[in-house]
Amino acid sequence: MKTSTITRRGLLAGTVGAAATAVLAACASTPGPVAAGGPAGSRATGTKVTGTLTFAYWGGSSGETAGFAEIKRRFEERNPGTEIILKVLPYTGFFSSIDRGIVSNTAPDLFRVDYTSIGKYISHGVLLDVTPYFSRAETEAFLPAFWNSVTYDDRAWGVPHQTDTTAIVYSKKAFETAGIGAVPDRLEDAWSWEEFSTVAAKLRASLPASKYPFAYDWTAAGAYRWSSFLYQAGGSLLSADLKRPALPSSAAAKALDFTKSFFTKKWVPANNTIKTTVYSDNFFLNQTAPMSFIGDFLVPEIADKANGYQGGEWSTTFMPRDETAASDLGGNAIVGWKGTKNPDLAAAFMKFLVSEDSMKRFCESATELPTLRTLAAEMLDYPTRPDSLAVFTKQATTITDVVVKETTVPAFASISTTLQDELELGLHGGSSESTLRAIASGIREAIGA
Repeated sequence: MKTSTITRRGLLAGTVGAAATAVLAACASTPGPVAAGGPAGSRATGTKVTGTLTFAYWGGSSGETAGFAEIKRRFEERNPGTEIILKVLPYTGFFSSIDRGIVSNTAPDLFRVDYTSIGKYISHGVLLDVTPYFSRAETEAFLPAFWNSVTYDDRAWGVPHQTDTTAIVYSKKAFETAGIGAVPDRLEDAWSWEEFSTVAAKLRASLPASKYPFAYDWTAAGAYRWSSFLYQAGGSLLSADLKRPALPSSAAAKALDFTKSFFTKKWVPANNTIKTTVYSDNFFLNQTAPMSFIGDFLVPEIADKANGYQGGEWSTTFMPRDETAASDLGGNAIVGWKGTKNPDLAAAFMKFLVSEDSMKRFCESATELPTLRTLAAEMLDYPTRPDSLAVFTKQATTITDVVVKETTVPAFASISTTLQDELELGLHGGSSESTLRAIASGIREAIGA
């Protein structure tokens, strides 16, 4: 297997989607999704499968690589005569490679895709329609928001393999020094924006000028994570029918004014910007900030005794909330290429990947979150900081249907680029009104409104 070059910080930045944006134009000639035919569930009953297929993915961590290797081994043992070739590609250029393969008719049978990019592949009509392979009971086993993330026009174009989301890690010592008492340990007790502001102000007062209360994970293509504040304020990026921008709005102005104050009040480092090379976990690890918003997949890095956080005991709490609680949709789906010569085997391996046992083992190995109802309702046996993962698991329940629908529209990669460009300006002195109008203009152009 090749060694992946993707980093956890790269995943945190959400740069997968950005890469897809640049290369999908190569296969833009296909008009739209093409259903393979067959009623839902008509091929759900397993038939004997044989043959060979290739599954391409970028390796995010040793835990992911081990997880996929174990699933391959068990699938081949249960299905004699099958061979799954794992093709681990570097993150850089992953989607360019996939798209070249689609254009040249040499694409892998299956490949991994992040939720912010799947809409683009669906709209180009290059994915295997797996609707006939899943019964109603099987589709209803997923948390609805995640199953919806792989469906379009009532057809399924992949499987939601896992998810990740954002929560807050913090230094217990810094909180004690700042006189911060009880920290929310239940989702329903998450700080309001006002309470979070009080915490940030206390930290600001207790820290030297060279240090800052917290850092946020909106770097690079992770800019879309700013939208969590928009959703918390009761707003949205798009209209309910996803055909128009929902900006400007009072909720968006409130969210932008609140997040701009992070810089004017010196609650975040000046270089905790959208277009920077320093990620939120870096600020926590080097103890520039005693509190940071991070993705759950970074927990092993923070917890590493040799190279992780060296500032003493740390713990985890929930994102703040305003009108409601909300967090970002992270994670990946597995999709099939519609040109595969063995769709039955491709579908069988996809179903095996998202079986309860396989998903549980993979998520525990990779420190990621499941998308099946049964697993989301229980605490998995995470080997590293299960107390922290318990918070992320609860936080993931705030990924609403609106968040999923907007994050998976075909134009989201372009919308993400607009957010990067305009938020960089808006968070640093641009007026909220002009920033929101510019974002709305970019969204309008992206979706063709």
